[in-house]
Amino acid sequence: MGSHIDANGDTASLKKRKRGPKDEASPLIKRHQSKSLSKHSTNGVPEEDRKANGTPTRRSKVIVLDTDGDVELADSGPVGELVVRKAHATWKLSNPMGGRMLDIDPMFSADERYLVLTYNTSLQVYTTEDSLLVRRIPLPVTRSGDGDFIVSAALSKISPEHVWVGCNDGRVWRINWTTGAGAETPYEINKYVLDMDIQSMEYGDVTKDVLLVLQTSESTPATIVAYDEEDLSKGEGTLLHTFEEKPNLLRSAANGKVVVATSGSTFHVGILKHKKKGVDSPELEYRFYSIGVPDLAASLDIRTTLKTTKKGATELQQVDVVIGGARGGIYLYSDIAAKLTPEGHGAVKAASIQPRKYHWHRKAVHSVKWSADGNYLISGGYEQVLVLWQVDTSKVNFLPHLSGCIENIVVSSQGSSYAIHLDDNSTMIISTEEMKPTTYISGIQSLILGDHPSKDAMVRRVWKPTDEISQPLVTAINPANPSQMFLCVGNGQQATLGGGGPSTPQVQVFDTSSFRGVTKHVFARTNPTDANITNHGAPIVEPTVTKLAFSGDGKWLASVDEWQPPRADTEVFITGKKTAEEVRRERREIYLKFWEVSADGSAVELVTRIEEAHHTKQQETILGLASDPTSARFATIGEDGVVRTWTSKFRKRDGIAVTGQDGQQLRAWTCSQTISLPVSGQQDLTIGLSERPPRSGALAFSEDGSIIFAAFGEPSEAVVVAIDTETGAIRDTIYNMFRGDVRSIKSLGSCLIMLSEDLTVYDVVSDELLYSFSLKETSRPAKRLAQLAVNYESRSFAVAAPVPNEDLKLMRKGTQSELLVFSIEDSEPQLVHTFSNLITAVYPAISSSGFVVVDAAAQLWSVAEGAEQPPMLRPLAELGVGDAADTDKQPGSMDLALGDADASDDEMQDGDQDVEMDVDDDYDVHQAVVAPERLTEIFNTAPSFAMPPIEDIFYQVAGLYAPKPVRT
Repeated sequence: MGSHIDANGDTASLKKRKRGPKDEASPLIKRHQSKSLSKHSTNGVPEEDRKANGTPTRRSKVIVLDTDGDVELADSGPVGELVVRKAHATWKLSNPMGGRMLDIDPMFSADERYLVLTYNTSLQVYTTEDSLLVRRIPLPVTRSGDGDFIVSAALSKISPEHVWVGCNDGRVWRINWTTGAGAETPYEINKYVLDMDIQSMEYGDVTKDVLLVLQTSESTPATIVAYDEEDLSKGEGTLLHTFEEKPNLLRSAANGKVVVATSGSTFHVGILKHKKKGVDSPELEYRFYSIGVPDLAASLDIRTTLKTTKKGATELQQVDVVIGGARGGIYLYSDIAAKLTPEGHGAVKAASIQPRKYHWHRKAVHSVKWSADGNYLISGGYEQVLVLWQVDTSKVNFLPHLSGCIENIVVSSQGSSYAIHLDDNSTMIISTEEMKPTTYISGIQSLILGDHPSKDAMVRRVWKPTDEISQPLVTAINPANPSQMFLCVGNGQQATLGGGGPSTPQVQVFDTSSFRGVTKHVFARTNPTDANITNHGAPIVEPTVTKLAFSGDGKWLASVDEWQPPRADTEVFITGKKTAEEVRRERREIYLKFWEVSADGSAVELVTRIEEAHHTKQQETILGLASDPTSARFATIGEDGVVRTWTSKFRKRDGIAVTGQDGQQLRAWTCSQTISLPVSGQQDLTIGLSERPPRSGALAFSEDGSIIFAAFGEPSEAVVVAIDTETGAIRDTIYNMFRGDVRSIKSLGSCLIMLSEDLTVYDVVSDELLYSFSLKETSRPAKRLAQLAVNYESRSFAVAAPVPNEDLKLMRKGTQSELLVFSIEDSEPQLVHTFSNLITAVYPAISSSGFVVVDAAAQLWSVAEGAEQPPMLRPLAELGVGDAADTDKQPGSMDLALGDADASDDEMQDGDQDVEMDVDDDYDVHQAVVAPERLTEIFNTAPSFAMPPIEDIFYQVAGLYAPKPVRT
């Protein structure tokens, strides 16, 4: 991660902190007159000074007990002092859980009881009845950015229990989704895959799966190549068509009789001509036609009608193609096969085939599909509205106000359901009869930078979307329900990435025990209607929730949201010497809000909104928000250099207490203390923005709630102040603890842990710098992603920060992060791990010794202390729960298998009879007595979603209460 500096090493980058003028009179800290640390210092005292004072420099022996019980001697501590410490335990990182759903159509099982979703690194199977995860099949696709990624997945046409999965690097898997078999043995095409579709075709007397692959390479143009399973093993297929320009979509229908591919504003239709049946490998021959489209093609679907000849063969009767455009139009080409004559082989004049146009969407049509009966078209896009078109009359019906942009629509084979994938990392199933959701699957809905640009980016816009993650994911854990994670999210990826920077006006409640989203709350102003674009074509920017903090009892939640107008909207107000940034700052809105949280966390109610929590001539940014762990009290620090504490009191009107509907007294939050901080250089905080140097700050309560530690100041000049929470008096001031901007400050015991461009651990009681650790140099935007989390159970803390990765040619720069876990007693990191994705959040696992990490691919990782690697939440199939226990009995079906299912009634009655047990007289039977800490060791080893299987926990608990008998 970086260079390490401790009390026995070089501290060139961090000096011993300077004292303030009132330090000697401070009653808070026990003073030690120690000089600045040098390269040859011992316990903070330079070697030459120790010799001059007659102090021996010899070190005493330390007995180190490692985890195996072995004894090791090491030099440490002054003479005559015997130190016994235990070597740090091993920290383990779990496998990732969750991830982001890809822009690939969901797959219904044959009986529609299960839904197979394609994630960035896995296939996941869910039940449509209760939305539970049945099986997770990991795939060796680990990188994000510009690395390898899945481009297509489709069910086999001849074997419904298999899924074909294609990766852009040419790997193809045939996976049994009921068992997970096949994920380890991919086929290799050795070409760059753009898209893929699957059809069943007759090869002689045998019907096989044929993969139609849209592929390319640096030396060859894009082509459509057909592969059967035998061809895949050889890596050679049958060439069907060659493109002059790069295509983007490929679809087929009618057992491969029709193939359609789009390339810019052209789509290519291939009609199966005939098949040459050879002995080794039959060949497919298509007649292709090129047809112009009035717009760039963003989505595509085909509907075919077949007829049976007198000889029993099937022939095409009608082919209808519908194309969704990048500018919002839908183009329907009816009975296109009849209009394509053999004489028209090749390019077809646009005037000869005119489509029927439907237009409601303002941006790209992300998905368009035919209904099962062919009477309707179903489309969706950026507007978060499902649109149903009646083909004959063009009449339109809407299902509005979905939670995100519609990416994919799938009509079930029976036509009774629609599966809709949204860009907020969720998928729902809607019944076609009532248009109500019956299944909802939601992952972590944080900002994700995918492998493909949005379909809306096919057309240049007047605004530029966000192309990087520059701010940490704002999260908070409910102390009353530690499995609930509150995280700030937006209205889908497209809305979050809109102009003006990421906007996150909502808070998602994600349950890590069941690993699904529970609900979403609106914490700031939103724009849920479809009119979310200005007259100039730019998106309407929503506020961003920048801070979240729970009270110690979990009953109250404080939030900070901020909004400022886009730069384009403030250009008319720029006058004189004012800059665009000053004008935006003058018109920004910053709110501090206090919410009452229900016992189960499912409901929150706004109690108080404070508009100018920190202000001078204008509203000032709230740099930090912290909660008192011992009482319902919050503290904020603003860019005005002021710390304010906030407490609640009963609301009164005309001297009478205000009560709610249930008769309970209502509370309101007010500022109880205001403390002005000493600013480095004593600059005037009321001067103009252009003349004011940038400042950063953070604050934290001590573990007992008696002190607030606040850090504030200019880069590398921030000052740490200890504030008495009862009187508001400044008890101590600490200087020169930060390099660069203040990122975070935490209190653990008597130590302060401070994060800037360095990690610094400082003991406030002994007034001593314990150690420091320099982070790796990255770009300035990436530095803002540095994060710090403290776990009070294990007395440890974790640091996550981006690291440069210029050596990785296939990935964008700055997309890696490194995680380090430290113990407060040890200056060496106990765990160092590099993630291939950015770490967007890290927080302690409450009531356990570990941490939880969220990365930029919406994956959760558990970091736990112990000898065994903590498993993540396991699907039902691995637990043997529910009807996932016997998936291989019937393809596409998962029937519940019970051990006594075949037992007769008599056998069941015999099994229910009481059994008389004989107890050996040689054994003594005593009531089991189990110490509470033994149960704690079992249940508090990891967070709820990372617990071992319930079967293992049962046997561990049973072993405590029913140990093996001991002979007397």
